[in-house]
Amino acid sequence: MDVPWYGWIAVIGVIGWATMVIIGSTGYARRKGGTQSAAILEQNVAVNQAVLAKLEAIETRLGVVERTLTDIH
Repeated sequence: MDVPWYGWIAVIGVIGWATMVIIGSTGYARRKGGTQSAAILEQNVAVNQAVLAKLEAIETRLGVVERTLTDIH
């Protein structure tokens, strides 16, 4: 594989460009994610509280059904 000297410049340039794109995109994602994470966490807390309230209501209803079935049996 006989690559001329100017060919190596192109190969090194492409590798360097790809490295910079990868490093830049991961850094941008970290910066972008850090500002939105507090809002997302607040939304998750609200959703989790709503789900917990529904599960507690279902548990209460199941307890009533269980007592009724126990009384019938």
